[in-house]
Amino acid sequence: MKSLRWLMMVAVTFSLITTVPTETSAYQNPRTLPDEWGQYGLGDPYVLKFNGYYYLYVSTRDTDDGVKVWSSKDLVNWSYRGLAATDPITHGAYAPEVVYWNGMFYMYTSPAGQGHYVLSSTSPTGPFNVVTGNLGKTIDGHVFIDDDGSFSFYHAGQGRIDAAPMSSPTSIGASSSTGVGMGGWTEGATVFKRNGKYYMTYTGNHVFSKGYRVDYAVSTTGPRSGYAADSLNPALISTEGPTVGLGHNTVVVGPNLDTHYIVYHNLEGPGVVGPLRHLNMDRIVWNNDKLIVQGPTTTPQQDPAMPTFYDYFDRTSIGSGWTNVNGGHWGIYNQELMWQDSIGDTTWYKQISSATSSSDYTAEFNTKEMKRGTSASPRYGATFSYTDENNYGVALLSSKNNRLATSFRINGVDQAWQTFDLPAGFDYTKWHSIRIEKSGTTFKYYVDGMLKGTRTANLGGGKIGVLTEDTHADFGYVAVGNDVNGSSAWDAYKPVPGTIEAVHYMKGGEGVAYHDTTANNIGGAYRTDAGDIRLNSEGLFNLGWNQTGEWYKYKVNVESSGYYDIDFRMATTMNGVQIRLWDGSTDVTGIIDVPNTGDWDNWQTVTKKGVYLNAGQRELRVEFVKGEADFSRMTFHKSAQVTALSDDFNDGNDNGWTRFEGTWAVENGEYSAGSSGPAKSTIGDANWADYTVEADVKMIDAGGDGGLLFRVSNPSHGTERGQNNYDAFQGYYAYLTTSGVNLGKMSYSWTFIKSAPQTYATNTWYHMKVVAKGTNMKVYVDDMNQPKIDYTDNSLNPFTHGKAGVRTANKHTHFDNFKVSP
Repeated sequence: MKSLRWLMMVAVTFSLITTVPTETSAYQNPRTLPDEWGQYGLGDPYVLKFNGYYYLYVSTRDTDDGVKVWSSKDLVNWSYRGLAATDPITHGAYAPEVVYWNGMFYMYTSPAGQGHYVLSSTSPTGPFNVVTGNLGKTIDGHVFIDDDGSFSFYHAGQGRIDAAPMSSPTSIGASSSTGVGMGGWTEGATVFKRNGKYYMTYTGNHVFSKGYRVDYAVSTTGPRSGYAADSLNPALISTEGPTVGLGHNTVVVGPNLDTHYIVYHNLEGPGVVGPLRHLNMDRIVWNNDKLIVQGPTTTPQQDPAMPTFYDYFDRTSIGSGWTNVNGGHWGIYNQELMWQDSIGDTTWYKQISSATSSSDYTAEFNTKEMKRGTSASPRYGATFSYTDENNYGVALLSSKNNRLATSFRINGVDQAWQTFDLPAGFDYTKWHSIRIEKSGTTFKYYVDGMLKGTRTANLGGGKIGVLTEDTHADFGYVAVGNDVNGSSAWDAYKPVPGTIEAVHYMKGGEGVAYHDTTANNIGGAYRTDAGDIRLNSEGLFNLGWNQTGEWYKYKVNVESSGYYDIDFRMATTMNGVQIRLWDGSTDVTGIIDVPNTGDWDNWQTVTKKGVYLNAGQRELRVEFVKGEADFSRMTFHKSAQVTALSDDFNDGNDNGWTRFEGTWAVENGEYSAGSSGPAKSTIGDANWADYTVEADVKMIDAGGDGGLLFRVSNPSHGTERGQNNYDAFQGYYAYLTTSGVNLGKMSYSWTFIKSAPQTYATNTWYHMKVVAKGTNMKVYVDDMNQPKIDYTDNSLNPFTHGKAGVRTANKHTHFDNFKVSP
């Protein structure tokens, strides 16, 4: 790992900056909004960003006509803007979504699920008018526009998401499977592109199910096929607690121009007509190509950050925030845009912002052409990384040549022009956006969300601005933020409980955000400071080469004061490695021993239990006390003491148990489950960690299986309302068949782990026991001294907490003398 694996291991202690004060600006899930549909709420939310504003559309109550719309600058404070559409075709409009293309807004909706219609408007708030007949397809239409300007339409299929090419915004072709789905009902696709990969989020289960949830899949081959579901799915789920039934989401970039947010609804029960649902939003962070939802949250969370500099031009004069360069005739129109109308020469008339960006940044410009001159190259658009007239970059729209033109001036020397074609029929008299992402020396150029090109140049940060060349142009919302490609996650307050990626340590540099004994990033990955980062075998960036005395600091938002268990994901080839966690100057964990995992890519979960944390926004520090280890992530769970319990069912009931699928009964002092499918019943606390669970198990039928559940979280009814999910929980299942004892893992999908062949008879009692400690689990049958299965889950997503229970599948099974002990 490090060029020299240090052998000297010396414990080091030091002080740390104290806890930062809690911010007062915070939103909280779930949310109600003014003028929402009464007793129907805010189901199937879709958010469109246009010219610096966000627009929210939701499903229409089944008894009503019209589509409601709200607007916001910050994703938190929403103003009701009325009915965007009123046509009778919008009666019970399901999941309306709106895209902007070339001056027109197109709304796609499925009234009461009866096919799809397209409506159009010149404004995001309407009025939208019907422009097509019924185009068919099942519910939840979604449109994605690729970098080449091609359209794709997505909708619910039979247990999957289907997609179709579109020859225009109002014409949909034949559908085919995208290859992703949840087996049962699957709906609510959202597709976006990041770093050359296509991401699809989608929702499964019935809308009235608590197991309604979000998965995601990734394709590297195209927007309508080649998707592979991520191994860590579900991406978003909660079946118990304050919010349940989470799903039908949209993904939108926040006001800081960098952070992705997932916006979704939760189920609050039946309304007067249809389900009652409300609005939720949580941050998405990235580690390599992994989409990680920091939620669901139900306590106050940090409001989305605004850009470093932004301007809506919502005033009567240009003001002191801008400096004119080279003249021109500039002004403000209707408190909504800035214009320049001098044409007839090739002078670059500029307005330069007063704010200066950091070396890496994201900038957004909105602009349209009112009139062009007769010169060879009438152009208009953006300038960036501007320090003076000898150092800057430009990205200019050319209606005459239908392209984006880019160039740099460095130390007074003009670099070569590079141009990128735009789609045929591009209407430059309509609003278009230019987005610049700068990371190191790399500049990425987007037009209307389409990545049009990438260039490199030795320019740092600087000011942004707008310019015209022989063009009368208008400029709308302009902004720049000091984050790019997900770096806003570093200074965001991550929710606890939750998972924090090791590479998401805060900003601030050496001695503030981290201490590293080498001057540069040895691994050369992800970040440009001195933190040593590499890409590991699990597909994540991790901190590597961590030496004695080094440390990294993390911003967290602790839900409530109390005890937490922390799982650290570690790898090392050394003995005697030690770490610990600090909150300010307080050592909250003491020394934590990290075992030798045998290889730098043999990852193990190291758990520290009962760590007391104070509520609010904190700065926690991970210190490498002794030796060297690689560090991938840490997951915080609420801690709960395991309470011993037993049930012999002699009282004739199963009080305290929660039944799910199947037919359950207490018969003659035995707990009986019979089902042609799955049947499960759970008990205990989802925050339990280490415990022993045991019971007597008797298989009545020869087929199927029966046994013990442990580490169970997010259980739901997997077969209600037409679903067919045998695996509707997260946790482990140790079970008997007539041919052996087996162990499997469920996360709304099935992973077989291990088996021990042996003959077990029907109508015979067997005593099963599972001992779960850390990530190790031992399964015993009758012989309580020698386990039939001994397994340690070293996967990226081991389950270390959860309830206990019993389960059977396709079998009549009885249980007795159930017991849980610490």
